[in-house]
Amino acid sequence: MTVRFDDMGIVDPALEFSGGVAAIDMFTLNKAGWGIAELGFDIQLPEASDVALPGIFDALCVVEVSSGPTVTATIDTQKMRWGANTDAINRSSFTDYTGVERYGVKFSRQAVSLFGELGLTAIPTKLADESNLLLWFAEIPETTLQTLGYYALYAYAAELTEKATQGAQDSVLYTDWISVPASQIRWKRSMDEILQVNRPQVKAVEQRVYLALDETGVRVKAVTRIVRSSFRLHPKPPKTYTFGAKHPVLMWLTAPDSTLPFAVIATKSEAWLNPDAAVSFDDAAFSEATR
Repeated sequence: MTVRFDDMGIVDPALEFSGGVAAIDMFTLNKAGWGIAELGFDIQLPEASDVALPGIFDALCVVEVSSGPTVTATIDTQKMRWGANTDAINRSSFTDYTGVERYGVKFSRQAVSLFGELGLTAIPTKLADESNLLLWFAEIPETTLQTLGYYALYAYAAELTEKATQGAQDSVLYTDWISVPASQIRWKRSMDEILQVNRPQVKAVEQRVYLALDETGVRVKAVTRIVRSSFRLHPKPPKTYTFGAKHPVLMWLTAPDSTLPFAVIATKSEAWLNPDAAVSFDDAAFSEATR
């Protein structure tokens, strides 16, 4: 059977933040959908999930079938080290856009693309096998977040990546250092908009996203689970930029040869850690998120 990528009947829900986080991932959604199709059932998914995974993410993706049947697609980077000079990465703190002091990670000599006053940057990371990925950070006004749905959020991140890759930014700020929010994220959502167009053949569609980030590295994990029912499926002052000082922050990963975002995560102030917090990269912190 097949996956039908069609927006007919699929409404893009407004972002719903839980613990200051809202997220979307098209890579694991795509792979879970094809996993269902390989079992002999049809399923309809949004057009935005009709993506060809970059080789690195395809290799990282694990698709499992369990009783139900349930298809679960998981991409877990495990802990990646920063690709930049580790001597130029330090723990710090910053004052966020709500006036609260937060735990930050400071990177020296990082270029920031500016779109108006809004900054965008990509920091290199390395998987355990030394493969390279880029972790992107972009400030986004909260008023803009309030106008976006999940698929529009994905499109927003993809457009920013394209523009920066093509050099279409307004200007580039060559900083002495930047700060980004340290994070410990566990989040999940029932994708009811997909469930609605696949009933009664599908019982549940759920997505989870996890992220841990500090001065020692970063780990990102996304999981999509589709459960079918019993029916068949169809010398100047230093130049700096602090992400989170003025606006909420988006984060996502890309492969070096691709502008397709993996695990687009929108974070507000309440998602960020206090200056004395510790970040865990253990598996226990990357399972069973609660809303």
